[in-house]
Amino acid sequence: MGDIENELNSTLDRYQKKQDQIRESERRELEDHIILENEFKGLFNTVVEPLMISMVKYLESRGSEFRGSYVKLSPHLAKITLVINPYRIQEGSESAEIEFSRKGNKLKIKKTENKSSQEALFEKSDINPRFVKRILIDFVKSYYTEGPVQVNNK
Repeated sequence: MGDIENELNSTLDRYQKKQDQIRESERRELEDHIILENEFKGLFNTVVEPLMISMVKYLESRGSEFRGSYVKLSPHLAKITLVINPYRIQEGSESAEIEFSRKGNKLKIKKTENKSSQEALFEKSDINPRFVKRILIDFVKSYYTEGPVQVNNK
């Protein structure tokens, strides 16, 4: 058995050390991922969600034509979406939603209107009430200026 140990101990020790380093690196990556995800969730909960909810309340206060919008929060991901007038799709209106999510250490904003979408990346530090409010206002303005388009049912 001594020959086997002499031949393999150093190789197996190096392998084991490398595996320990890999596990430690993966653990740190996961920890960093969780920390960053929680930072984005916190910002979404404290800055983005209240402004989206205010937008929904404002739209609903404007009358039945503007009712039905809602905020969709993904509890397990750093992702929050404002959906405008989803019930009007059955009436032929275009769909519209704006999603705030995390892409790496960046804020990703994805706007989708009638199956067409566009994305933009921003710094995490851009998530502040003034920035988010401007993005939401511009999104709603765009929807009600360019759309909603009624389909002509003949």
